[in-house]
Amino acid sequence: MQFFKKIRIGQRAVKTALSVGIALAVAQILGSSLPIFAAIGAISVMSRTWSDSLKESLTQVAGTFLGYLIACAFVLWLPWRPQFFLWMAVGTLCVITLCIALRLNFAIPLASIVFADVCLYTGGDAVVYGFHRFTDTMVGLAVALVVNIVIRPYNNRQKILDMMHELQKQFLPLLEARVIAHRYPDLAPLRNKMAKLDDELRIFEKQPVALFHHTVRVSARRQEAAYLRGCQQLLDKMGGELAALCNMDSSPVPDDKMLARLKEHGIAVPEDLEKYGYCSEVDTAVMNFHVGNLLDAYDYLSILHHG
Repeated sequence: MQFFKKIRIGQRAVKTALSVGIALAVAQILGSSLPIFAAIGAISVMSRTWSDSLKESLTQVAGTFLGYLIACAFVLWLPWRPQFFLWMAVGTLCVITLCIALRLNFAIPLASIVFADVCLYTGGDAVVYGFHRFTDTMVGLAVALVVNIVIRPYNNRQKILDMMHELQKQFLPLLEARVIAHRYPDLAPLRNKMAKLDDELRIFEKQPVALFHHTVRVSARRQEAAYLRGCQQLLDKMGGELAALCNMDSSPVPDDKMLARLKEHGIAVPEDLEKYGYCSEVDTAVMNFHVGNLLDAYDYLSILHHG
């Protein structure tokens, strides 16, 4: 029972299974002789987002077509059977060269596979086989694209909000390490997570909305994207202020007003903290400036999340 409780069937898995079923049904209606490639096409392009699916579809189309095209040339016009190994090597080189010349480097692996598959086919007419492979693959691609955009398009809004909450939580411990403990924390993990957040926001902005009430949903999506970008800018500001603190050569103690703000945010301030401050008033003013800006952005972001 514990094993089954851990099993989680995600939306992508359901959409993939549905795409395979529909692709096979369409292939059967069309009288396909190679329905397996319709299923393969549907499986290969079902990605998290519609844009990812479209990119993979272009790879499948380019790779399958170029591989089939060169295979036809070899099968029809070259007496390659007696020189089996030589012609296969030459053909693969032609496939790679053509893909590079057309700037389709991403299609090289698939095009090479299709070329070898068609050339080595021994069950009948290789040209006809390759043609059906291409057309049946197109059926699977089309079905998967439609399913991915029509049935609950990927929406990572909640994931973005969760990432923002987790990022915001990391700033106070890092601020405490720099200002109270006078250490220089490693900001690389924070920067990596900020970059991942930006990637998720790009996906959110590019994702299509549901077809029903399209105009209203597009307007709402734009407003939501603007709100999320605003929250990201606050996080970026906090990151910039923290980086500025870490770039300071000295470790001054903030003034009493700023120490009170730190305490309000749950940061413990030792009574003897002043003993560690041997810097000028200018250094203290710079420290207060950056700490104040960071806490202002932190508070504003908290208000936005609460609202």
